[in-house]
Amino acid sequence: MTGRTLFGALCLTFMACTQASAQSPATVREYAREFTTYPFSDPDPIPSQTAIYPYFRYDGFTDRPEKRTWKVVELENDYIRVMILPEVGGKIWTAIDKTTGQPFLYFNSVVKFRDIAMRGPWTSGGIEANYGIIGHTPNCATPVDYRTRTNEDGSASCFIGVLDLLTRTRWQIEVRLPKDRAWFSTGSTWSNPTGLEQPYYHWMNVGIRTKGELEYVFPGTAYIGHEGERGDWPVNTTNGKRVNFYEQNDFGTYKSYHVIGSHTDFFGAYWHADRNGMVRYAPYGDKAGKKIWIWGLSRQGMIWERMLTDTDGQYSEIQSGRLFNQNAVGSTYTPFKHLGFPAHATDRWTEYWYPVNRTRGMVVANEWAALNLRVEDGWARWYCSPAASFTDSLRVTIDGRTVVRAIEARPLQTLSDSFRVEGRPAKLSISIPGRGLSWSSEGEERLSRPLVAPSGFDWSSAAGLALLGREQMEQRMFREAEASLRASLEKDPLGMPALLAMSELSLRNGDADMAFELAKRALSLDAHDAAANYHYGLAAARLGRDADALDGLGIASMQVAFRTPAHVELSRLQARGGRWEKVL
Repeated sequence: MTGRTLFGALCLTFMACTQASAQSPATVREYAREFTTYPFSDPDPIPSQTAIYPYFRYDGFTDRPEKRTWKVVELENDYIRVMILPEVGGKIWTAIDKTTGQPFLYFNSVVKFRDIAMRGPWTSGGIEANYGIIGHTPNCATPVDYRTRTNEDGSASCFIGVLDLLTRTRWQIEVRLPKDRAWFSTGSTWSNPTGLEQPYYHWMNVGIRTKGELEYVFPGTAYIGHEGERGDWPVNTTNGKRVNFYEQNDFGTYKSYHVIGSHTDFFGAYWHADRNGMVRYAPYGDKAGKKIWIWGLSRQGMIWERMLTDTDGQYSEIQSGRLFNQNAVGSTYTPFKHLGFPAHATDRWTEYWYPVNRTRGMVVANEWAALNLRVEDGWARWYCSPAASFTDSLRVTIDGRTVVRAIEARPLQTLSDSFRVEGRPAKLSISIPGRGLSWSSEGEERLSRPLVAPSGFDWSSAAGLALLGREQMEQRMFREAEASLRASLEKDPLGMPALLAMSELSLRNGDADMAFELAKRALSLDAHDAAANYHYGLAAARLGRDADALDGLGIASMQVAFRTPAHVELSRLQARGGRWEKVL
C-alpha cells in the first residue's frame, strides 16, 4: 500500500469513527465551579420610583475579589461544550469548540459585577438575553428559573426563564444541543398574559474577544444608531476606515452599529490571526436586527477592560434583535418606531450558534455550514466549515465558468479547494443548493426600505401628537403619553388613533369610566373597529356592565388580531358568572 493510499484509508477510517461516535447522545450535567467574584451589595429596600418600578436597585460594588462557588449547567456533545450560569441571569457563560479547545463566545474567567444594568449589576461575556422594555434587564445578574432535560432524539436541553415584573410578560429560552451537530440553538418563547398591549423589546447580546484581527461579518449597506440616525457601512465615508474591522474603529467614542440594508439570515465574527470564527443564524423575519457594540479604542473605552475582567482582555458585542435597532427616545422621529406586544400573544423563534475554522472569513452561512470564496493571485479558493453532516455538491461560478465538487461534510472538518482563474473576475458565486446556501457578488443589492423620515411631517398636529403618545406608551412613559394624547384630542376630539390610545391608557390607569366613554366615542365613528370594541368590552367588564362587555368583546373577536385576547377576556367574563359551558 502506497503512502498516499494509506493516508487516504486512515482519513476514511477517522471520518467513519468520528461519525459513529457523534451518534452518542448529548449530555447535560450540573456542578459547582469556583470563580473569582467581585460581588455587589444588598439591595436598596425601597423600590425604585422610576421606570423600573417595582424593582429595587443594587448600588454597592467593590474592587476586592473573593472566591465564590456558582452553579453551572453544562451541555456537551462530541463537538462543542456550552456553559450556563442560572444564578447569574441564566447567561450562556461561554461555548467552546472542542476541536480547537478555544471558546467561540467570550469566556470571562471572573464574575465581575459592575453598575451597567437597569438595576445596577452586570457582567460581560457569553450570551445575555434581554426581553422587556430596554437592555440589561432586571434579571441579568440574579437567579432565574431553570430546568434540564435529555430528549428522545439524543439532544440535551436547559430551559431558562423568568417573569418580567415591568411588563408582566414571561420569557423562556430552550438552550438545546443536538447529539450530531456542532451548533447549539436558543429557542425563545415569550408570552404576554395580560389583557393590554405591553412594550416589546428583545435582543441577544453576545460577547466576543477583540484580539486576533477581528472582522465583523455583517452583510449590509448602511447602519442606524439608537436614535435612528443613519451612517454608511462597511466603509466610513468621512475617514475611509473599514469599520467592519475592529482595529479600524480607532477614532471617536464608543460605536453602536445596527447594520441594515441587505436581506440576510446570518452574521458572525472572524479572527484572522487565529484562523477561526463564529456564526449566528436565524431566518430574517425572526431576527432582522443586527448590531455591533464597541466600547471605543481610546482610553475612554479601554478602561472597561480592567473594569469588567482581570486577564481575558477587551471584548466587543454582536447582537441580534427582533426590531431593526434598540430604539431610544429619539428613534420615534425616524422610521424606526417602537413596537407593542399584543394582549394574550405568544411569540416563538429559534437561533443557531456555532464555531467556524480555517475559512479566512465568510460570505454566507446557515444552520448547515459557513462558506467563503476568495480570488487572489490568480486562484479561486473556496472554503466550507460544516456544522452538520451531509452529502451534497458545492458549486463555484467565476465569470460564467462553473466548477462543481461533490462533498462529504462532517461537523467542524473544514473543506477547501482551489483552481486557476484568468485576470480579475467580475462575477463570483458559491452555493450548496441542497442546503439552501448561496451567495453571489451581484446579490447584495441595496434594499429599498427608507432609512430617513419625511421632513414635512408635523409632530405638533393631532396626528403627530397621537403617534407620539403611542410611542411613549410603548416605552412605559405613561405620564408623557397622557399629555401627548390629551393635546391631540384637544386639537381633534374625534381623532381615532388618539381615542384608541387614550382609552387603552385609561384602562392601564384604572379609570374604566374614562376608557368606556372614549371607546364609545371611537365606536360612534366605526362600529366594527376591533381595538375600539376590545377596549369598550374591557372597560364595561370592569364596570360590571356584562351585556356591554359581551357585545364589545364579541365584535372584537371577529378580527384576527383581536380574536385570541377577546376570547380570553370573554372566558374570564363567563367564568365570573359561573357559566362554565360558555367558558369552554
